[in-house]
Amino acid sequence: MTTSTPASVPCAPSCDAPSLPPVLVGALMRHHRTRAGLSQLKAGHIIESSGSRISDLETARTVLPVSSAHALLNAYGAPAPEIRQALALLALPDHQHRIDCFAPTPAWVDALIAGSRSVHVYSADPASLSHFSPAASPAPGVPGGRPSTPRRCRMVLLLSESLLNLAWDGHPAAAHLPHLLRLAENGVISVHLVPGQLDAHASLLAEYTYTVRGWNGTVTDRLRRQIFVAHHDGAPGSVGNGGAAAAERQLLQQAARIARPLQWSLHQLRQAARAQQQDMAVDGPRAAFSRPVSSPDTRARRTA
Repeated sequence: MTTSTPASVPCAPSCDAPSLPPVLVGALMRHHRTRAGLSQLKAGHIIESSGSRISDLETARTVLPVSSAHALLNAYGAPAPEIRQALALLALPDHQHRIDCFAPTPAWVDALIAGSRSVHVYSADPASLSHFSPAASPAPGVPGGRPSTPRRCRMVLLLSESLLNLAWDGHPAAAHLPHLLRLAENGVISVHLVPGQLDAHASLLAEYTYTVRGWNGTVTDRLRRQIFVAHHDGAPGSVGNGGAAAAERQLLQQAARIARPLQWSLHQLRQAARAQQQDMAVDGPRAAFSRPVSSPDTRARRTA
């Protein structure tokens, strides 16, 4: 993970979209607090404050002092590199809507998932899916503390159909497909295949609709709460929201518009995953499964 100070783009103070650093760090603090099994009230004692103060810090309702973030993350047992990255984010000046050189660890991803109502992910590269954590996996709480109960959110994976060709050709890069199939069949994620390959600037792009500062359910409120994290293979990624993330929002909207229906996508994923498993088990032709040659007749259902 990159721990140097991230590059950033400041924004006008009048912008109504929340600044990214306090939102990201607040989500990380909530994640590690629940993993430690601490209530907001007990966490407040760490900085000689109240549980409501902890709630305000975690949801970016109030200014998050660097000293408080440091004390809380350290008390929660957060890894030192994550603490350093969090403090570097909070040191950025003014109102920020794009942060480059941001390389989120699985804890950052789980933190955003746990605080989001929905997550949409687009991928055209099988290796990039290693960044995608489909469900928060909290550690047991401290003795006497509360167990963590992360809130479930709707998770949609928009997967380029080109990845299935790797499975039919026996490519080892498609070995993750059986795992994706299990997640889809268990209802953990919804998988929709996307025809062709969109002009994505990253190997994986995730949209988190984060519920910071309450929730009123309007379209304007949803757009204000969307956070986009782009993963770049072999290089640090970026995170953005508001107007600075317009290109990322448009790409995901395009992928959702042309995505195949859920049941058809699941059937094709199941066929490709089974073919991949059979190819790994024995050499020779795969007679039991045929490569799909036509697209569904039904109209693709919108996923966003």
